[in-house]
Amino acid sequence: MKVIIEEQVHQSILEFYAISMRLHPTLTEETVMAKVERLTGAMNDLGKHPFIYADARLKKSWIAAEYKETIVEDFHIAYSVETDENGEQYVAIYDAVHSKLYY
Repeated sequence: MKVIIEEQVHQSILEFYAISMRLHPTLTEETVMAKVERLTGAMNDLGKHPFIYADARLKKSWIAAEYKETIVEDFHIAYSVETDENGEQYVAIYDAVHSKLYY
């Protein structure tokens, strides 16, 4: 199944790691890029088994939007399975929040 990742998801992830690198000087760009690569790969893999994850349980806006949720690299990922105009289903990833900021 095709996976579409909203631009704000990429921005949230990059902003989190930019701040983390400033706060933790030992966190290298190489380490961050490896984490981002694994995270992006795992998000793209959601298209393989999108229905195995539970509905969002804690973040009120995600619950209201009826998103599903999974955790990858300490990021909570909010997504839903949508249907396009041709009747094809795809995974739409709408938000990502690091566990330390998740509420």
